[in-house]
Amino acid sequence: MSRHSHWAKIKRGKGAADANRGVLFSKHARLITVAARESGGDPAFNFRLRLAVDRAKGDGMAKDAIDRAIARGTGASSGVIIETVLYEGIAPGGAGVLIECLTDNRNRALGEVKSVFTKQGGTLGGEGSVRWQFERRGVIRAEAASTKLQAASRESIELALIEAGAEDIQEEDGGLVAFTKIEDLQRVREAAERAGLTIADAGLEWVPKQRVDVPDGQREQFESFLGALDDLDDVQEVYTNASGY
Repeated sequence: MSRHSHWAKIKRGKGAADANRGVLFSKHARLITVAARESGGDPAFNFRLRLAVDRAKGDGMAKDAIDRAIARGTGASSGVIIETVLYEGIAPGGAGVLIECLTDNRNRALGEVKSVFTKQGGTLGGEGSVRWQFERRGVIRAEAASTKLQAASRESIELALIEAGAEDIQEEDGGLVAFTKIEDLQRVREAAERAGLTIADAGLEWVPKQRVDVPDGQREQFESFLGALDDLDDVQEVYTNASGY
């Protein structure tokens, strides 16, 4: 997600693991299953699966639960079919949002997302109504502790990432964020690891092309809206182009 939808969710997710580990692990399992189904069950040859497994391990998901999710994706275990669905709309305050769901029931997922829009004051749009405001990119986030380097070291690290394919490098919440083309994500991540950075998260995200401001008087409503979407079981990620999120 953007800063609310992804970076903040990573942080909140680790705390939520103590409060509601079942929901968190269920979301990880779905992501792993879909990745395994699409490109095979070996993380060494399936980068998307590797990313999903790394995230799950980071949140304390057990190895046997990860293996079961992979087995469901590769057909080694019987189970329901999980698919990716993307919904689009306008949040309270006028910002665009993309809601990425992994679900075994499209009707249920749509109904729950629609209910949040209705109750929270947003407007659910049709396909393509908001997506044009975003682009699909690789995003790599390094932990803040690993970016506290001398200027010369920082410059050499950024140069290494750029040579590997990073298109843009920014600071976010004290950490370092590199943006890449989809096909360059794995190469840039490997370059970051070789440079000694600790990777907090890496994956494909919908990144806004431009940011919009949410009026101060609607920020509380806007954040409540994002939180309500995040809490839905079928919702995997929520992306927004709101400034500061």
